Amino acid sequence: MSDDDFELPDPREVNRQISAVLRRERLKERAVRRNTGVLAKSVRQAQQRHSNDIIKQVVYVMTNEDLPVSTGRKRRMSEGTQTSSKEGILRAVRELKQERMAIRNLDELGRKHVLALIKRWMADGQSYQNIQNKVSILRTFTTMMGKPSMIPRNEEYFAWLEREGVDLLERRKSKVALEPKTWSAKNVDPMEVIGKMGEEYPVVSLCLEAMLAFGLRAREATHLEPIGGDLGDSLHVREGSRGGAKGGKSRTVPLSEDIALRTWQRDVLERAKLLARKHRQLKLAVPGKDYVQMLRHFYYACEKYGVTRDGLGVLPHGLRHMYAGRRHLELTGLPAPVEGTVPMAIYRANADLVREGAQRLSLEMGHVRPTITGAYNGSVYTQSREEIARAKAWVERVEGCAGLAAVLKLCGVRTAYLGGKAAQGVRLVSGDNVRLLVEREGVSAQTSSLELLQQAAAAVLRPGDGLGVEVLDVSQCEDDRDSYLELNVRE
Repeated sequence: MSDDDFELPDPREVNRQISAVLRRERLKERAVRRNTGVLAKSVRQAQQRHSNDIIKQVVYVMTNEDLPVSTGRKRRMSEGTQTSSKEGILRAVRELKQERMAIRNLDELGRKHVLALIKRWMADGQSYQNIQNKVSILRTFTTMMGKPSMIPRNEEYFAWLEREGVDLLERRKSKVALEPKTWSAKNVDPMEVIGKMGEEYPVVSLCLEAMLAFGLRAREATHLEPIGGDLGDSLHVREGSRGGAKGGKSRTVPLSEDIALRTWQRDVLERAKLLARKHRQLKLAVPGKDYVQMLRHFYYACEKYGVTRDGLGVLPHGLRHMYAGRRHLELTGLPAPVEGTVPMAIYRANADLVREGAQRLSLEMGHVRPTITGAYNGSVYTQSREEIARAKAWVERVEGCAGLAAVLKLCGVRTAYLGGKAAQGVRLVSGDNVRLLVEREGVSAQTSSLELLQQAAAAVLRPGDGLGVEVLDVSQCEDDRDSYLELNVRE
């Protein structure tokens, strides 16, 4: 082939890539467009008929319109939901009047009014969930009015409140994972436990392995239909109230693209088929046991082998958490945010990739909203707060270390900084080092070793948990000094 020749790309692959891009764009547009402005005409009519009377405007809109649901299939809200929505909006209007922020027309409602209401509700001592329910009613209504961005969503919502000095998260019973809930986080090897259990309880053992391999819930695994569900390159989890997918939402779980994982998943499926053939309904269950009896048998066997909080400190559901973390890494190339081993700035720089990965993972695990995966993998926003807390804790620990100031003074250290993962707030794991960066008076890094200072600092700091201490001269570090946290360790 000459230098002027070149190989054309496969047109089918090009078409697939273009279709994927267009599909993602359509999904984004649909998410913004869904029900946006469906009440705009009715709101204009209400303001013309009842000018400067917002109570009558709300009643007019709610009486003359059937509100559609904001998520799920296309259908109208139930009567009860519409009634509670109307009452919630009218109550908010009255409360704004008590806050001396009365509005006369619906189109005057703005973000400052919502902020005032949230502050009022917090001052009244209302729960996090109660406040969120009220905000959700307002957000749904304003979106239908044609103002989809008036009340931010998800992480933008909490960031907005934080900028306004409102810390709503303080009173939240978090549904977002703040710490890993996996078996590996508790130093428990799932395959070791599953192997031991397999001798006495082969069906339960394989149910646990299926949970780990495909992210199944316990009730899905204990009544899995591996023969009918095997689609070759994926596993179908059927719908159904007893032993089926939760909420009646069937789903398809793809096999991993990683060859080793894919081989293991296929092996799990083939072994599950062999056991299922012994059951008259071809389920992965003990023959003769119905739905309730099989679940009881499953949890009895788990308790016997220590798969409880009081035993090994892990639960069967932790295997689903492990699947979620593993799949997040496959889809995004990044570990789950809850692991805290990568700075959150990297997730923010790859926000679109992380968002698309969460959406896909959510569907594979039987959910609709991508934010639900936060219960398994955490979120960038909450982990950003955790980063700050971890970095602050390390600063306080180093500054409060008795004897460290004397060691640094003895070695001629003028200024000390906390650097590396500890300064970034990244979670340190066994084998990591707490990095200290020092500036010394009249001593060059090239002519004087820091080994003695490092040994002394490690002896007094004693980081524990398999961590070490690393001491570097600032001149040896290539990073920008502004990324370090200066320590107050002078006597």
